[in-house]
Amino acid sequence: MPILDDERGVLVLRVVYDGPPLSGKTTTLRSLSERLGASVVTPEERDGRTLWFDWLDYVGGLYEGRQIRCQVVSVPGQKLFAERRRVLLESADAVVLVADTTPEPFDAALAILEELVPFCRDRRPATGIVMQANKRDDPDALPREEVRARLDAIAPVALSETVATAGTGVREAFVFAVRLALDRVRALMDAGELAHGRPEIDDADALLAAMQAQASLAAPAPARDADEVAGVGQDAEPTEPAVAEEHSAEVPAGAEENDSEEEVPFRPDPMMPGGFIWPPVDGRTLLHEVAQLDLRPERGARGDWSAIGGGWRCHSHASDIYPGLDEGRAALIAWARRHAASGREISPGRVLLLADAGGERMRLWQLVRIEPGLREQLETRIFQATARDAADALLLAANQLLRARFAHQAANLDLPLTLWAIGADAMLHPCFVGLMPSEAAPPKKRTPPDELLEREFRSVVRALRRDHPDFAGVRAQLESRSTTDEAARVLAELARAGDAAAASGP
Repeated sequence: MPILDDERGVLVLRVVYDGPPLSGKTTTLRSLSERLGASVVTPEERDGRTLWFDWLDYVGGLYEGRQIRCQVVSVPGQKLFAERRRVLLESADAVVLVADTTPEPFDAALAILEELVPFCRDRRPATGIVMQANKRDDPDALPREEVRARLDAIAPVALSETVATAGTGVREAFVFAVRLALDRVRALMDAGELAHGRPEIDDADALLAAMQAQASLAAPAPARDADEVAGVGQDAEPTEPAVAEEHSAEVPAGAEENDSEEEVPFRPDPMMPGGFIWPPVDGRTLLHEVAQLDLRPERGARGDWSAIGGGWRCHSHASDIYPGLDEGRAALIAWARRHAASGREISPGRVLLLADAGGERMRLWQLVRIEPGLREQLETRIFQATARDAADALLLAANQLLRARFAHQAANLDLPLTLWAIGADAMLHPCFVGLMPSEAAPPKKRTPPDELLEREFRSVVRALRRDHPDFAGVRAQLESRSTTDEAARVLAELARAGDAAAASGP
């Protein structure tokens, strides 16, 4: 529901606080109001339970020269008021899911999250979610590691720990939610779809009247027919108490004028300008996760920068540096389009970042969630397996590699084809799990299928001959299928060639 109110010079957006009953939504807003110097309006409550919503109106910071006005709203948690909750969620530009992190209440919050994720992702553009892990002072609260693991099993969601009764962490969760909302605003602007005018809902009374008017109307289910807008632009920098004016054309603060100086050290920062992150909403959520790892990239002998930790890889090719902001943003947009065009053929856990490198230079980074490649999957399956199972695993990997080759050729993708760089998802669809090559990398010559299999499986077959207790049985399994399966034919030839080499001796 974001809208540019040109008459008053403000950008109006809405952050909605969701969650099960008694999770701390109202307490959070009241605590937040004390820290923002605003007041909470609750139109109606019974026994301390919100019946319609809680409303907090806050103006703070600038976005492209306009003040940012945040309509902060909490939903009623009781199932009886599910329709009221739905109406409010449909108006959200970011959602903060407040969860009591003691065991049983947390299960209820996860059930809500499982419904919330597809709804938020299917909006156009997507709506970001922050999990506000509340009541962290409770001695029965689940450990952070368990909370994080259970979230990751559902979707990448930003995690912010709070004690709402004491006000601990509530402002930080709110600031991050505003950042996600601004990412959504930028995506709408880039698509030419950001509305202008005065908001229809301008205060708590107007929202209550609108909800009461439609309380008895049946509403359609949320639409599920649109992809996320992959917008790339700039937004606001955080300041006290919420967000501050964004840069429009100048180099981000900290850049120096001397091109010859050492590069500014890069650290993943979830609060960096949205125009330097792709994808605009999910990317910031993943960045929030990576930032907890405190990765510190180091320059290698060839000039590449890299760091690995916590299941993530942070990398920048030596050539991915640009003399100024305009060139850097153009490269980010081009790379974002390349990633978007790759679709299902690349692994989903990826973020692109444009960061200040000093001396007015900008460096392009990629964050990639580490996924096992076909080679790693093979090594866990074949050496202790029966001859038949080992042959099955070899053939599955070989045919997945060939399928990836065909898919890349059909999509005109110039990506490395190796057993390390190609993996398979839960549906056994092959996908690229490696680092995307630099834009400056020369095009690769397409390797014929037989040569590709020979190159990638020669060392695998050699290791299998050395370590498998029944290599002769594996070879026999491959030979028995070689007349109907081209991959089996190539692998059987590799096995026979290795036997001949071993027989001839040194």
